[in-house]
Amino acid sequence: MLSDLQISKPTIYLCSFFLAAQFINGINDARGSYSELSNFWFALAFYWAINWWFITDSRNHGTTWSDGHLDMGMFIYVAGFFIIPYYLFKTRGWKALYTIGLFLFTIYGAYLAGAIFYLLLSIF
Repeated sequence: MLSDLQISKPTIYLCSFFLAAQFINGINDARGSYSELSNFWFALAFYWAINWWFITDSRNHGTTWSDGHLDMGMFIYVAGFFIIPYYLFKTRGWKALYTIGLFLFTIYGAYLAGAIFYLLLSIF
């Protein structure tokens, strides 16, 4: 039996971005390297992806408070850690835990996989 799970393009992009970026971050942290330039591009791509997902998801769920999205980027940048979970629980109820769990698992799982990957390569 198939589920009726509808996944939007911004959600797929955001999870793919988390997988790739955190895998690379895990490798870089395991080898002890740090780059200001890559950190800048990561932050820029992260906030662009989160805003694209947030605006598209708001439209799909009929939430009108993000329609004037000209300042949404700064709003998410400043208060995103409070606003995103509040928004998810407001639009999805307790099913928001699935979305939050997906994002957290993707972020931390890819980071850990990248670190383990580098450590295994350095051993062999």
